[in-house]
Amino acid sequence: MIKLIGLNLLPYREIARQKKKAEFNRMMIAAMILGFVFAGVIWFLLNSLIDDREGRNQTLRNGINELKEKIKQVEELEQRRNEFLARKKKIEELENERYKAAMIFNDLNRLMPEGTFLTHIQSKDGTQYSFTGVALSDSKVAAFMRSLPSTGLFEEAKLVEIKTEKGVQVFTVETKLSRSVDVSKQAK
Repeated sequence: MIKLIGLNLLPYREIARQKKKAEFNRMMIAAMILGFVFAGVIWFLLNSLIDDREGRNQTLRNGINELKEKIKQVEELEQRRNEFLARKKKIEELENERYKAAMIFNDLNRLMPEGTFLTHIQSKDGTQYSFTGVALSDSKVAAFMRSLPSTGLFEEAKLVEIKTEKGVQVFTVETKLSRSVDVSKQAK
């Protein structure tokens, strides 16, 4: 018998193609699974970064709100401080005014030359004063006017009126309180 050439009649190309196709499908499924896993990991990382950033932002917002509250408190304290300083200034002014009348009368008592008497004292605005009185002579009025600025309490005096009535000189003198005088310091 003659040996015949062995022919493979099976469709080997078809089988090889199916094997390659099956391997390709397995590789595609594996790549797809790896892709989903990789995408899931990236999504998880990005989500955690976003959550972390949002947490930091919330912390900053809370800090900003706390600072705004502290700023409001500081502004309230500043306002209270300014009100306190205004009250303190007013109290100092009132205390300064408290001694003014006593000092004026004390100085006027020392300044009055003998033979001169005041009959009327008038304050126009707390700093300008008008003195009306009687004196035995013009020289007594002049001595009184010269002595007013010597105390440091009054400025230069101005003679408004002088007339003779019943043998005495009736006079009116105007002067201002010196601006540089702090009455409360002189009183103490």
